[in-house]
Amino acid sequence: MVSVLKKTAPRILFAALILSLGLALPGQAQQQDQIDRSFATALIRDILTAVNHGNWTGNYTVLRDYAASDFSEANDPTRLAGLFAPVREAGLDMLPIMVTPPTILQAQATAGNTQMRLMGYFPLQPRHISFDMVLVREKARWVLLDISVGEFAPIEPRETEPQAEPEPETAGDE
Repeated sequence: MVSVLKKTAPRILFAALILSLGLALPGQAQQQDQIDRSFATALIRDILTAVNHGNWTGNYTVLRDYAASDFSEANDPTRLAGLFAPVREAGLDMLPIMVTPPTILQAQATAGNTQMRLMGYFPLQPRHISFDMVLVREKARWVLLDISVGEFAPIEPRETEPQAEPEPETAGDE
């Protein structure tokens, strides 16, 4: 997994586990605004498409220029190429995200609607693509501040135990 501004893999995995188990604190949800799913999906696809273009071309100038000013100042294209090298070398093709709905584990903005975090994955085969991104409002639009992208083995769907059917009553049982 690649993180542009800081290494967050253990924190991401822990947060994903907490969210997937439904153990998030109710007070925390009250302090944050929910993001419309279709808008969140559009932002995720938009940013990951820029990452994918950078991976295919080796040129991350557009990603850097398309992001928040703090992101641009912290990451020149050469640094971004180095940070995304593991994703590029793994041959992670993100084109299928354009037609696959993401599983969004978190899509919330701060109470002031100045920062947003989007976290989840695309359930692709043979490998899922994970993402964790932080966006900020700049010049009346949401722009990238931090991103982590990776791949992992598909998650096996949990099997539910079949419920026992009640035995039919017979007339002679009374």
